[in-house]
Amino acid sequence: MTGNADLVILGNINVDLILGPLDHWPQEGTERLVDQLTWRVGGNAGNAVLACAALGTRFAAVSTVGDDLAGQWLRAHTPAGPVHWIASPGPTSLTVAAAHPNGERTFLTHLGHLRELSWEAARPWLPAARLVLLAGAFLTPRLRREYPALLAHFARQGTPVALDFGWPDEGFTADVRAEVMAWLPQVHHLLINELEAQQLTGAGGPDEALSLLTDGVHPQGTVVIKCGARGVIAGTRQGVTRQAAPEVDVIDSVGAGDTWNAAYLHHLLRGAALPEALCQAVQVASRAISTQPREYGPG
Repeated sequence: MTGNADLVILGNINVDLILGPLDHWPQEGTERLVDQLTWRVGGNAGNAVLACAALGTRFAAVSTVGDDLAGQWLRAHTPAGPVHWIASPGPTSLTVAAAHPNGERTFLTHLGHLRELSWEAARPWLPAARLVLLAGAFLTPRLRREYPALLAHFARQGTPVALDFGWPDEGFTADVRAEVMAWLPQVHHLLINELEAQQLTGAGGPDEALSLLTDGVHPQGTVVIKCGARGVIAGTRQGVTRQAAPEVDVIDSVGAGDTWNAAYLHHLLRGAALPEALCQAVQVASRAISTQPREYGPG
């Protein structure tokens, strides 16, 4: 991939199969019918790619992809120019998301091609950029192991890093918490949800978690904790900023946080101050989750 980009996205792009609404899990050996089915590009990085394409962000992304029908579909439904695909001999990764009536989701994921995404494979295809988004660390196991090396690389380049690591399959064990905390000094934008923030820090609520995490990121960094319908809170060494979310009728909340990430970074790259970037990102994500087909609003 040649040329420059405003934003590079590196992480998990896969196929999402969204089913629901599911009010409770069926018993083993039984079957439940659901009314809704959506098949679309997904993953933390994939959702950000779709949002960036809709908003007009000048971005580039790199991912592996499986050599199968799902992989062909994924290529065909992802912006062709900005995304570079690295062929993988295994199956394409698939996430089944069960959407619950209260707006929450439960995910089942087969890693597939995401097992093969590595820093060695991706690095030659990464253009120079003003900002990098690392998304879905815990769903890209090889890349996760190489985070210290790639964070050091971007630090040497002077390229700020945004991070949304997702949920670890093993849970937030002591080792996982130590691993993530070791990444944070080189992270300029930590973009996580309130449950992840509390599990990472052991805090009793998002405000306490924000205080603890703000001290851990880059000195010029920002920590954003996404609190769903309550909006977001953001912390820097200079103080805390809060942004409420509008009340909307939620149709599909899958990928809401990833869409928020893309819109937030998009507006920062356009020169918005932190309060404006937070506000615009909340508006974009709120519109996305309340429209079908999904709409992102003006960039």
